[in-house]
Amino acid sequence: MNLVNLLKGLLNLQKKIDIKILPSQGLFYKDDFEITIKKADVEDIIEYEYNYIKDDLGSVIFKLKKVVEKNATFSSGYTFNDVKSIDIVFLFLEVVRFTKGKAINLKYFNDEFGEEEDIEFSSNYFNYFKLDAETMKSYDVETKQFVIDDFMFSLPSIGAENCITNYLIEKSEEQDGAKYNDYGYNFIFFLGGKRSMSFSEIENLIHIFNFDMEESDMKKVRRIVRMFQPIQKYSLKRDGKVIDINSKIDLEKIWK
Repeated sequence: MNLVNLLKGLLNLQKKIDIKILPSQGLFYKDDFEITIKKADVEDIIEYEYNYIKDDLGSVIFKLKKVVEKNATFSSGYTFNDVKSIDIVFLFLEVVRFTKGKAINLKYFNDEFGEEEDIEFSSNYFNYFKLDAETMKSYDVETKQFVIDDFMFSLPSIGAENCITNYLIEKSEEQDGAKYNDYGYNFIFFLGGKRSMSFSEIENLIHIFNFDMEESDMKKVRRIVRMFQPIQKYSLKRDGKVIDINSKIDLEKIWK
């Protein structure tokens, strides 16, 4: 850490994120990958809240990404596009909490006591996906991937996800664009940490995973993806009780 960053840390102007507390638990990042966040500016908050459309999921996700991208820096050789997409919302809430200087509390109904209670959204209560010992044997510490049935699984980066999104937006404008809704896109979990792809690369992967691959391999791919589905869900946990948070975070008023 250089002197400038040290002073920023001492003055509480920036905060280094422990990647192990992210939903991905740091499993899919290289050892030298680091994330540091800063407090959002007033302009960031105004832009986030302006023209906020609650039911427009794409617009909301775009706003979240923009806040994280602007208020996060990364260790040498890495960019925002290297962040695993599953970690974006968590990082956004970390920026919000750091900016406001107070916890983000959610309300939930405690069935045991029959009353509404508060729970903090933080790593202290986050319900992390636990991999069994057998699955962990397939983890390659060098590549940061799980090697299962000769397939190398990794969570997709935000960069790769954006490339595929842009590709599908362009294809949707074509006359036969509807056919892309019928294809499977499981290849996104087998990109080896790529942070960008050309349209031709995407087309090639779509063809391989939908037409060229043997049915037996397609079944393996689907099974592997299902194994890791729980890691893609956000929930909190207290006293053994899992608390779903999908409808409990008011992202529209999160800065209030």
